[in-house]
Amino acid sequence: MRFLIGLLLGVAMGAAVGLLVAPQPGSETRRALRDRVRRGGEIDDLEETV
Repeated sequence: MRFLIGLLLGVAMGAAVGLLVAPQPGSETRRALRDRVRRGGEIDDLEETV
């Protein structure tokens, strides 16, 4: 159980750091994420946008 919690926290922290160091401004990153979620895009599709 502790491993699973640690794994989930690690994934969440990695995603947060990835968004913080993205090469485009935060407003564009948020817009791209919002658009992908609205269209139902897969997580893999985010690589092309972010």
